[in-house]
Amino acid sequence: MQDVGSASMPGDSEGDAASCPRSMHVVGRSAGQENHDICGEYVHVGQHHGFAVYQKLGSATAIRYLRSMHRWVIDRAGVRESDVCVAWANDSVGSIHPARADLIWHVWDVTSQVHVMDANVVTFSAPAKITLVGRAANRENASANGEYTLAGVCHSRPLYQHRNGTAVLRFHSDEGRWLLSSVYDSGNVCCAFAEGDSMPHPGFPELQWHFWEPQVGKFSPDPATRTLTAPRMLHVMGRSAESGNARICGTYYLAGAWEGRSLYVQPGTQTVIRYSGKTDRWLIDCEGLAEPSLMSKLYHWILTGDTSAASERCTAHSQACGTQHPGFCDLQWQVWDTLSGRHNRDLKVRATTAPLAVRIAGRLPASENSDINGDYVLQTTHLGRPAYQKVGGRAMIRFWPPSGRWVIDREGLRNTDSCVAYADSPQQNSDHPPTDGAAWYVWETSRGGHFLDQGLAASVPADAPTELPPPAPAAGKRGLAAPPVVDQKRRRLDAADAAEARARRPDGLAGQGWLPRIFGGA
Repeated sequence: MQDVGSASMPGDSEGDAASCPRSMHVVGRSAGQENHDICGEYVHVGQHHGFAVYQKLGSATAIRYLRSMHRWVIDRAGVRESDVCVAWANDSVGSIHPARADLIWHVWDVTSQVHVMDANVVTFSAPAKITLVGRAANRENASANGEYTLAGVCHSRPLYQHRNGTAVLRFHSDEGRWLLSSVYDSGNVCCAFAEGDSMPHPGFPELQWHFWEPQVGKFSPDPATRTLTAPRMLHVMGRSAESGNARICGTYYLAGAWEGRSLYVQPGTQTVIRYSGKTDRWLIDCEGLAEPSLMSKLYHWILTGDTSAASERCTAHSQACGTQHPGFCDLQWQVWDTLSGRHNRDLKVRATTAPLAVRIAGRLPASENSDINGDYVLQTTHLGRPAYQKVGGRAMIRFWPPSGRWVIDREGLRNTDSCVAYADSPQQNSDHPPTDGAAWYVWETSRGGHFLDQGLAASVPADAPTELPPPAPAAGKRGLAAPPVVDQKRRRLDAADAAEARARRPDGLAGQGWLPRIFGGA
């Protein structure tokens, strides 16, 4: 952990440091309010006087502890010894970090020239996005499926709003329930609820959702619906066609939960990514939807929640390492190799939520190295992170782990810190170049170094693609044999299994045709 100040840690320093969340959010100031820019995501960057320091992404603004006044302060100037701040909250419990919903914040008001209490401002540790999946398309409130973004606070817990509508996930403290309702509803009015008084946010697959069913006039449980702290989609990339089983590469969509973790499906294929509690692994199974017996089990899970019959068969796997979804670049994958008859590690293969294109803009045309402006497309992986190549050029945006920087390199993919421009990564495990206003430094020959260009910024183009193209087949290669079942006996499909699978398969369709039933119209 970086020490940005005094290292005197109160209490058990090791335990306290471990209790600090990696990131936190400040919410509650609307866009039209003064000092609304204090809201946003902050990441843990070190200590000051033994207390955690959090810095806002893309900004110098920091939340630090002011020991002389026993206060947490939000300071646009970062970490310093001063009581000048844009907002403060008294620390009544001696917490090592400020991600506490019970802190009462006072925000600077220019008109009155004092800090004024704002009960709407809340600081807590919560995911930025939560996805609701599994509500069948032919059922009431199927439109609730989709991604929800952190939008505020309700009853001292995070409130999430649907990215395409007015549906919200909010907490109702009187009943200890998470509610799915309209943004215009109040009290306990809702279209669905889940008991969850102990849950700090609604992104837990353990929550059992009950939906209002007009046909029966009551709330009924829907075991297929889950709220997950997982992205709506992710990309698997890096496997070369020459190595075989490049079919694992592509874009996957969140389809539901399996063994308490997220389940992803690649549209148009029979490939799934799912969790195995038996081995604590993420599995990519390219035949996951092919066998009626497994398809039957998937539908059996949707109806009953029973996953005991899931096999360990897979084309690739990675240790889960405590992750709630597989879209983390730090996970290392082992891919089935037909020639050796085993799974071999492929360090190029990564699962990521990175955008498929990044735009570099703002370098003045008359300035040296202005040609770094342009669009860069996700091309491959390098040193465990996605790498982007400039459209029509050789330059690449790549990650350099020793310095934790994203660099623009005219020479492409190299293992060196030599570059024409760079930006520090605000998060150690970030899987793409910072697109939130981070500072970029560009080489200037006359001055012999990299210097800040305040006009230069990276962003995701509005017309950026959202899905990876299918991998090109290797020349002269035929389809590869499927990997064997790992650590589990299997039997042949008999006539009863086939009849059951056909009965459960909607409309008699296979592959992509029945995916909308799992997606629930997301």
